[in-house]
Amino acid sequence: MKVKQRKAQYNNIPYNFFDNTSNKVCFMFSGTGYTYDRPLLYYSTQLMLELGYDVVQVCYAFEQQQFEQDPKAISDMVYQKANTIVEYILRTKPYQEAVYIGKSLGTLPIIDFYMQQCPAIFSRYVILTPLLLFEHIGQNLIDKNTFLAIGTADPHYSKEIVEQLSSHHLSIIESADHSLEITNNTIESIIICQTLLAELKKYLKKTSALPKL
Repeated sequence: MKVKQRKAQYNNIPYNFFDNTSNKVCFMFSGTGYTYDRPLLYYSTQLMLELGYDVVQVCYAFEQQQFEQDPKAISDMVYQKANTIVEYILRTKPYQEAVYIGKSLGTLPIIDFYMQQCPAIFSRYVILTPLLLFEHIGQNLIDKNTFLAIGTADPHYSKEIVEQLSSHHLSIIESADHSLEITNNTIESIIICQTLLAELKKYLKKTSALPKL
């Protein structure tokens, strides 16, 4: 049976909740213009539900002038919104596992905060089209482990930084843009989405928490 989306709000921050009656949860953080109905995030949501997770999509919004701050301030701004919902959801249920999925702007709180912390529960991180040209991002990715996908035609792509990330599961897509699509090639763009989701599914199954003895 299809899991229905429930729209909710906490501390004036809206979020979408998909209740899969699970002890595992996936938190999703969108980009500025790349919302949850766009292909990568829509099918990532469906994949996480298929894998048995509750899914929480944080629906933050910012004014354009708020992006005139320095990159670290922007990251902190997104984290404060996202983490309000994350902490609230983790208090509502004794989850045993969490996956954090971010797209573009939504990768900032994952890279700068969640990946730098010692999580109370088993956690994994998926970063789609991270903003690698933000000066501090590359440094915060060193010696970490994530599923990272980015295209070589993305303006935030950096071959130099990517070559330093040998500890990560990397999906570098030739000629793909910031939406992980190929301009003027619809079929190839669909294939990229399909291939990426299949790769992510394998990654999540491979790195799943070990069962308790």
